[in-house]
Amino acid sequence: MFLFALVYTAGTVSGMYGRGFGFLVFAMLVVALIAECVVSKGSFSGVRRIVVLLILTSSAVFATAQFRYTSVEENRDSYMQYMTDEKSVIVWGKIYKTEYKYFSYRYYMTDCVVQPGYGKALGRKISCGDVVVYCDSKSAHLGDYMKACGKIGLFKSATNEGEFDRARFYRSQGIDFSVNADSIKTSAGKHAWYYHGLEKLRDTLSASLLEVTDETTAGVLSSMLLGDKSYLDDEIKDLYQVSGISHILAISGLHISIVGMAFYKLLRKRRVSYTAAFVCSAALILSYAVMTGNAVSTRRAVGMFILTMLAAALGRCTDMLNSLGIMVIYLLWDNPMVLEYAGFVFSVGAILAIGIVTPVMSAPKGGKFWASVSIQLPMLPVVAMNYYELPLFAVFVNLIVIPALPVVFISGLLASAAGCFGVMPGKLLVFPAFAVLKLYEVLCGLVMKLPGATVITGAPDGYRIFLFYAVMSGFLVIFSLKKRATECGSKEKGQILYSVQRVVCTAVLLAILLVKPKTAAQLDILDVGQGDGIFYRFESGTCIFIDGGSSDRKQLGDNVIMPFLKYNGIQSISYWFVSHADSDHISGLSEVIDSGYTIEHIVVAEAAAKEEAMEELLFKAKEAGIDICLMSKGDSIEINDASGSRSTANEEADGIMCLYPGPSDTALDRNDMCLVLKLTDGRFSGIFGGDISSEVEKKLVNEYGDELSVDFYKANHHGSRYSSSADWIEALSPRWAAVSCAVENRYGHPADEAMDRLMDAKCRILYTMQSGQIKYKESAIYENNRQ
Repeated sequence: MFLFALVYTAGTVSGMYGRGFGFLVFAMLVVALIAECVVSKGSFSGVRRIVVLLILTSSAVFATAQFRYTSVEENRDSYMQYMTDEKSVIVWGKIYKTEYKYFSYRYYMTDCVVQPGYGKALGRKISCGDVVVYCDSKSAHLGDYMKACGKIGLFKSATNEGEFDRARFYRSQGIDFSVNADSIKTSAGKHAWYYHGLEKLRDTLSASLLEVTDETTAGVLSSMLLGDKSYLDDEIKDLYQVSGISHILAISGLHISIVGMAFYKLLRKRRVSYTAAFVCSAALILSYAVMTGNAVSTRRAVGMFILTMLAAALGRCTDMLNSLGIMVIYLLWDNPMVLEYAGFVFSVGAILAIGIVTPVMSAPKGGKFWASVSIQLPMLPVVAMNYYELPLFAVFVNLIVIPALPVVFISGLLASAAGCFGVMPGKLLVFPAFAVLKLYEVLCGLVMKLPGATVITGAPDGYRIFLFYAVMSGFLVIFSLKKRATECGSKEKGQILYSVQRVVCTAVLLAILLVKPKTAAQLDILDVGQGDGIFYRFESGTCIFIDGGSSDRKQLGDNVIMPFLKYNGIQSISYWFVSHADSDHISGLSEVIDSGYTIEHIVVAEAAAKEEAMEELLFKAKEAGIDICLMSKGDSIEINDASGSRSTANEEADGIMCLYPGPSDTALDRNDMCLVLKLTDGRFSGIFGGDISSEVEKKLVNEYGDELSVDFYKANHHGSRYSSSADWIEALSPRWAAVSCAVENRYGHPADEAMDRLMDAKCRILYTMQSGQIKYKESAIYENNRQ
């Protein structure tokens, strides 16, 4: 069943990412099935019929997965084409999850029906996927049927590399869109008392935790025990993530095992029959899953637990991998897009590691350490794909964290229950959980101070992921054979050799992810809304950034710039140029400095360094240990190639030259004191002028003339009508230009007059408001990662 689950997954992958890739995976799995049969029977002639049956069955499973994915997507496309932002609708559905987050109530509804328009103009009713309804007040409960009138909010796709893709995230959970409700009506559904009771129990236990301990500890315990992340501290969440222990915040198999098995064993000690104990335990676990939000990882764990208990009740044995296979097929059939949900991949991947890798890599000597390695090593590519960095000491941290988890879970559960009857009993019972969580916090803090605690890997390419798992598979075969030989011989020399091989395996697999191939030069104009954010990597590997701010996108540094840098595997920025100190050019940079990311130098115009906002930024940079460079007209920063010699591909030295302002230049408008830079790198050149006006442009044309000629032009002042003058464009004669501005902005950027002047010069124009992130690499231009 497990291998058939892999075949079903391959069929889903074929539908999502292309038939070629899916068929390749399918062929490999069929070969594995045949090989297993041949090995078990000893010859091919004895299993011909079985092989034929396996091929036919596998083909049917593969085709079924493809058909299911296609039918689900076609059905979704049939109604989503009519769903647009701000469209008035009425939606009906049953609430399966309630949540309070960011000062609003969220109701997740399933079995939904949507009707475009409300009032007199009503469209026809359409069945759709799940919907999340936003409401200012708590006026509905778990299990209720809701009718919500409001406006559709479509989830936004990521427009920059590394940025969180809300549309993809919600789609992977089967949620089509959100509705900002103007009004809602509810009615009690069937068995409403049951759902209302579970919701009330969760809220009571959550409130109890707040009474018996501090808010930080209560937030972690509520997330771990109740699936309630309403007041989970963001700093703690980030600390756990970068330390490699964020998995403890999700409802997973450990929780299900503690609750379910404890209750099951209690019933068996009371001499309850296997069947009755199974039914009661399954009912308890299913109720716990509903109460905690019924996340994908929870459903996987609950399903596997029920299959295990069912086998015990029937007097049969069950295999962990086969139970996992059944649940994978069930979850993919329910929602094929769940394959793109990180929680699903992490949950399934961890079980695969425990079932396949751990038995081979673990050994009596150093067993706990290698067991921890064997679980986390196969997950490294998945971690890199989702977070673009690896916590290298997570193995050691988890050696302490995981054994203490039952203490946290049991202490928190008892404390939340006792707190409902009295604060003091709750305070006493929560102390072990409080102490362990503080230990986690201190431990993670200490680990993060170690050099190399987290290494930015970037998003691994497909070939590196394939190479990683191919090499790991080879090592596992070798280990399996070596382990058998060692167990038969029981020689100490064999044990030492086995340990050395495991170290070599770990080192090789880490090298595949951490060692980066030489990359080509690239330019990226990030979609920052109304602002500027420009990255450039020279052929030598030196990385620079120009500006980094926005007037309409909050937390730009945390949500856009840092994810972009990590996605591209950028460990540090050598020079961060600041054109001027307007917030739409520095707000994100300020956040990057606060994050502790490595910036070697911040470069500003000497003539504008004393401006108040600039002084505040430079003070923060100095506090962070960043070197400050003052630049004036005629100054340049030369970038050497990897060998240390200067490039000779162009008459000009590769690097950045300041064209303006000089130390004595002054202007009434801060925009006219912007740093104007000319970048040269081999055959590529570009001009970056911040927000300068046509007056400064005229001054530069008169001074430099034809020396201004470049390949690329980042349109001044977001395409304002008061910039990009005809003389300036003629002097630059760029092949292409990029305009960085928001779709909706009160300045009217970009102005038609400025764009007309660029088009008259036969210049190709790209807009971040249309294209998202714009990338130039290896002489090709990509719009939001599409060529």
